[in-house]
Amino acid sequence: MTYRLSSKYLLAFLIGATCFLTSCGEDRTYQFEEKTGKNQWIYNIMNQWYLWNDEIPQMTTTQFFGDSEAFFKKLLSKKDKYSYMETNEEETTRSINLSSSYGIDFALYVDPVTNSQSAIERFARVLYILPNSPADQAGLKRGDWISAIGGEQLTTKNYLSLINGPATTITTSRIRHIGDKTLTWEEGNTVEMEASRHMEDNPFYVDSIYHIRGKKIAYLMYNRFSTGPNDTGNETQYNAQMRNIFATFKKAEVDDVILDLRYNPGGYLSCAQVMASLLTPEQAFGKIFCTLKFNENNASRNEAMMLDKSLTGGANLNLKRLYIITSSLTASASESIINGLRPFMGEENIILVGTRTEGKNVASLAFNSSSYGFILHPIVATVYNGDGESNYANGFAPNVEVDELMVEYDQDGYAIPLLPLGDPNETLLNTTLSLILGENANAQQPNTRSAISTPYQTFYSIQYKYGSNLLIN
Repeated sequence: MTYRLSSKYLLAFLIGATCFLTSCGEDRTYQFEEKTGKNQWIYNIMNQWYLWNDEIPQMTTTQFFGDSEAFFKKLLSKKDKYSYMETNEEETTRSINLSSSYGIDFALYVDPVTNSQSAIERFARVLYILPNSPADQAGLKRGDWISAIGGEQLTTKNYLSLINGPATTITTSRIRHIGDKTLTWEEGNTVEMEASRHMEDNPFYVDSIYHIRGKKIAYLMYNRFSTGPNDTGNETQYNAQMRNIFATFKKAEVDDVILDLRYNPGGYLSCAQVMASLLTPEQAFGKIFCTLKFNENNASRNEAMMLDKSLTGGANLNLKRLYIITSSLTASASESIINGLRPFMGEENIILVGTRTEGKNVASLAFNSSSYGFILHPIVATVYNGDGESNYANGFAPNVEVDELMVEYDQDGYAIPLLPLGDPNETLLNTTLSLILGENANAQQPNTRSAISTPYQTFYSIQYKYGSNLLIN
């Protein structure tokens, strides 16, 4: 495929480049294309597809030379928080790497003892461990504090080594609150961990039915809107697994459903369409779940995705009310579930427990240039629900706010561990169960000595994929 600059820009560009092309009477067109080809390709893609393409600045001839990532950033709107360029050298922002992983999903904390954001020392708190992974076999568990890897203190410079690498050691420590203000680390354990390897990150981490006080309450922890083990967009395994889980819930005639999206950064909108169709009141079938609206160049691609009974395999739950566990990591396709079901359930019947969601109401596409060795991920569309609403750029606020990552301490001063996901006493799940049972949710929180808000950062790839990835060479 041949890419050309927009006509209004091309003339000015060619006039400005004339001296370079014919310097000293020698035609240097090939050299010019070789030095500027990457950035011309980037410009063409962005000019055609970028949601805010009307804000792309006119570039001078000299700006087409030089670093491509810097050039790409100059094209971005101030409204844009999400477009990025992916290169082979790019550091991952997701702590589970599908190709090679230790199997540790973690939040990275400033040292709670010093509470100094300027210091490079960091501690990783394990959020969950993939089953049968090197980390699982080493005995690591949710809530562990990792202080060192390979005998070296974890820092802002080496924390990525927790994602993948050779066989190594992991050191865990315990934090304790002594007296009214003093925090200290106590010596922990060091365990051997095998080399990272290919891992399947199955998004269905927990699915259970709790029988409590005559109620049957379904719980699903779902961590990614993925189509299958390779996450290619055209697989069918995970959507089939989703239907099977919901069929089990339907057969059990559950009274309420808790959907745990606290660690779900999004994924394929086609998977969200299936999930929404499984959850929705049945009278909403045939109505719009969400609409994607592109820029003026691509208005013909605007698409409405429907709530579709044929996607459910007969497992629709016909819900009137839904409980969703959220966090700042709940983004994109996860938020489309909230926004897309509100017109049919009512805002008051979609109850959020946790912390405010990310606020990503836009979609991206992937444009792959095999010739240049990088992939562009520009924002290309805004996502609306069936009522034409897309007003969640600041996220959805929870009905009941609980931050599981705030460090809390028991009566003996030790940091309270994070209970296993799916345990009815786990903080966020317990709070949600309490709401369903009509209890005071705040009364269900652990009896703590104190709680300290410690700065932390989580590492996830927050990509919103539309259908399958669009690859353009």
